[in-house]
Amino acid sequence: MVKILLLVFAVLLYKATAQVTPVRYEVKKGAEVCMLAKFGLLLSIRYPTVHNTTSSAPLWFGGGDVSGTCAEDGQNVAVMEINNHEMGLKLTFTRGNFHSHSMYWLSDFEVWYVYTRNRFPDAQPAHYGTTGSEKASNIQWFRAPEVNSYLCRSEQQKTLQYNVDILLNDLQLQPFEVKHNDFSPPMEC
Repeated sequence: MVKILLLVFAVLLYKATAQVTPVRYEVKKGAEVCMLAKFGLLLSIRYPTVHNTTSSAPLWFGGGDVSGTCAEDGQNVAVMEINNHEMGLKLTFTRGNFHSHSMYWLSDFEVWYVYTRNRFPDAQPAHYGTTGSEKASNIQWFRAPEVNSYLCRSEQQKTLQYNVDILLNDLQLQPFEVKHNDFSPPMEC
């Protein structure tokens, strides 16, 4: 129940301050873009306080340094990492056959963040300066045919494991088969 209330609070705060501006992320091999993503992201992170209660910190993710590994020569996994030195994401995409069609999906979503006093007020002092992280593994989020990008303009809410909820808006993905450094025609959610 507390988890639901904290997520509702984060969503209300998010809506009250307007949507997170989507950012475009690219992984390149040489001069060519081989993986694309665009989204706005709000994290809601629950943490223990000095008052022996649980609080929630809404963190907006707004870009950073992008690196990754593109799928080459028939490989079926592509990885995009985004790091802004105080938090980061690792998105792992998998492709395979699904009902006789070549599809891709987000198979792992990992987030890490540094506990700071301004982001996590009243956190237990031992947390400050440490890194927290959560990962959702073996998932099949945002599935699309390999020849299309995945596009979802509506908000997508997901829980990673225990303490991190994510809220994505204006999500567009193309982890495989990028042509002309741009998104392919989309399959919409």
